[in-house]
Amino acid sequence: METHEPKNGRSPFIDMFLRVIAVLGLIAVLLLGAWGIIQLAVAIPTFFGAIGSGTSSLFTSNTQQESLAVATAATLNSGQTLQVAWTHTNADTSAQYSYAISYACESGLSLGAPVPTGSYQTVACNTPFDYVNATAHMTVIPVLSGTASAPLIITVTATKLSTGVITATGVSTTTVAPSAVAATTQPAATTPAKTTVAKPSTTYYAAPTRAALYGYPDLAVQILSATRSGMRTTVEFAIQNVGTNIVNSGWAFNATLPINGSYTFASQPQQALYPGDKIVYALTFDNVYGQNTYQQYPNYGYGYTGASSYTTGGYTCNGYNCTTPTNYNNTYPYNNNYYNNCTNNSCNNGYYNYNGQYTTGVVTITADPQSYIMEQNKGNNTASTVVPMY
Repeated sequence: METHEPKNGRSPFIDMFLRVIAVLGLIAVLLLGAWGIIQLAVAIPTFFGAIGSGTSSLFTSNTQQESLAVATAATLNSGQTLQVAWTHTNADTSAQYSYAISYACESGLSLGAPVPTGSYQTVACNTPFDYVNATAHMTVIPVLSGTASAPLIITVTATKLSTGVITATGVSTTTVAPSAVAATTQPAATTPAKTTVAKPSTTYYAAPTRAALYGYPDLAVQILSATRSGMRTTVEFAIQNVGTNIVNSGWAFNATLPINGSYTFASQPQQALYPGDKIVYALTFDNVYGQNTYQQYPNYGYGYTGASSYTTGGYTCNGYNCTTPTNYNNTYPYNNNYYNNCTNNSCNNGYYNYNGQYTTGVVTITADPQSYIMEQNKGNNTASTVVPMY
């Protein structure tokens, strides 16, 4: 019998086995492709949803950043009050913030800002202010000269006290129109009342270096000297920021003076102080008296005593007869009784005060008496000294 060898040199069994393997591989590939198509169909909505979610989260991330929204009226007339309100969102709840307001320069436009005394003070444009330590709103008064309206662009900034960094800023614009009521008459001139306290002179000393800001500021008062010249007393004192953060502008101080018993001088809002900065003041006031109690002080006496006369009879000094003293009464503030004094076995002219006065007064300086500044120490905000007075 004649046998035929396979052309490829393999046996029929091997060929059959390879064919089975090829079919099985094809089936596996088809099944795998079908599974992949199914998974892709399932994943496409999720994929595009993820893209949309990513886009949404991108914009959401932007909106969730710390921000400051400022709201003001759209328009108002010159001289009317304007409420400036702001909302600080996504702020660090564990941190403390200070807020400052400024307005852009426009020809003929000025702005009055509230001060702790309840009045308003005109502030320069492009200059941050917050004299009353406002945290959410403030009432200001725009004033416009001329006949054309002008935009009042107000900017509010939030500063994180722990770092001294401005973390958020907001802007709002109000159109200020000329005043609806024109002034027809000028107010009558008045004669200012005589003041017994002169406006204090100031000298600003900046810190040698600007340190990094953190923590809290701290105002400290130190009285440097107290001198008297005639009927006037001058007290020199310094207020320094000994803390580690800025004292924003707008803080003030009180000076309690011994005038007519007691008188409190309230300062105008003061400038910002960085750590180490200080201001030296010289405050001068008249020695004005009220109903004081006077004491006997022989041979040296000043002050009104209310005595109209002083007489005495003659007396003997070491066997030498002295003459009756001569009454010598000056009007306020002096009241001296001139007489012949007996000294060293003779009589010589001298002075004796009938009910003389040599008194002292207390001057007290208090920084930030309204506690508008958040400080690390309030115990050093006050200092006192005793001053000599007639």
